[in-house]
Order: sequence, then structure tokens, then C-alpha cells
Amino acid sequence: MDKWKQLDREYIIDNRWVKLAKDKVQLPNGTCLDDFYVFEKKSVSLIVAVDEDNNVLIKSEYRYPVDEILYELPGGVIEDGDSALDAAKRELLEETGYTSDDWTKLLSGYDYPTKDTNVVNIFLAKNIKKTGEQKLEASEDIEFKFIPLNEAIDMCITNKIKVNGTIAGLMLCAAVVKGRT
Repeated sequence: MDKWKQLDREYIIDNRWVKLAKDKVQLPNGTCLDDFYVFEKKSVSLIVAVDEDNNVLIKSEYRYPVDEILYELPGGVIEDGDSALDAAKRELLEETGYTSDDWTKLLSGYDYPTKDTNVVNIFLAKNIKKTGEQKLEASEDIEFKFIPLNEAIDMCITNKIKVNGTIAGLMLCAAVVKGRT
């Protein structure tokens, strides 16, 4: 299979969170597309944070674009110069006040490769301990609660958890806990 050829790129939006590019591309069959849009977003790290009893730390946060309060895993963007694991450790501490000495990478994959460039990294942090306080950004209003892993899986199956990265992380965590990986 041949790749597409980029003929031109114009940035429509360019800020610290996202770049929106309007590309002109040529397909392998010779067809030209004058307005193929690509979102360049920062990659992220998500954390399945589990205590010694296999309870998962889940956050509730209002998400303006979908106008819903959603259940999600803690996580955030990977800043320039940070590794995915560095970002995971930082975000877990900042958002929750918890840390872990036992980290496993569960997944590194694309979120929406049809239009986006960012990578979602999902880590399992086992035996988490409260070592600090939340240090939230001004735009964050986050509540946390521990949910038994089996209950969190049920919440995914019944569509109470609706965020794809969270669903993937919880399902992978369940597989690890049950010895499937």
C-alpha cells in the first residue's frame, strides 16, 4: 500500500493545545484533495491507579464540549521534554495526590488516526499511596472515588463510563489482574 503525498500545509489554528492544519494531498491513485484537515494534539498519558485491594481511582469531571460529567482515568498531556511515564507520574500526583513505585505500560496507541496525530499512553500504577494533595489547574474541577475493578468494568459495559481511553485502560487492567497478559 502506498502512502499519500503532502503537497501543501496551512495552519488554521496554532496554540499550546492544538494545531489544525489544512493539507493539500495527493492520493496514490493521483486524486488530489485540497482540504484534508489534520489535528496535531499533544500526546497524553492516562493512569489506571489501583490500590492494594484492586480498587481503581476514578475521577468525575465536567467536559464542556459534550456537556456531561464523565468518569475518567487521571491523566494529562505529555509536555515537551517529558517521557510518557514522567507525564503519568506527574499527572497522578497533581490530579490526585497519589504516587506509586510499581508502574507498567499497558498501551501506546492512536486515539483517532483518521484526523488526529496524538498518541494515548496508558499505564497501570499498582499499590498507590496518598503522598500529597491535589494541585489542580484553574480549569479543573475534579472529584475522585475508589471503585472496585469489577464494578468499573461493569460501568464500561453498561455505558456509564463513556471515554474510550478509560474503557481501554480498565479492560487492560482487568486482563493483567486476571493474568491474561
